[in-house]
Amino acid sequence: MMADDWNVDDLALCISRHERYPPEVRPGVILIVREVIGDMVDVVTGHHGIALRFRGAPDLGPRAAYCARRFRKITPCEADAFDHEVIDIMTEAAAGHE
Repeated sequence: MMADDWNVDDLALCISRHERYPPEVRPGVILIVREVIGDMVDVVTGHHGIALRFRGAPDLGPRAAYCARRFRKITPCEADAFDHEVIDIMTEAAAGHE
């Protein structure tokens, strides 16, 4: 996936969880992208790839982020006011801020 496929404010569905991720970032959770990093090196494998940081999700550290391969971009139909409210509630609940 190329960096330009991801944008700030995109919805991301978690499809797999790395053991280093906090428990609230797990398959099935939907997060909102707050930063896209175009070329981050995996410290374990040395592979380069796209990384994401999310609103309301814990940061993994100053030189770490969530691997974009573990997420799928959700492209909803044009959202209305109700959709925005539901998305806000879901992302707050996922972040533990109910």
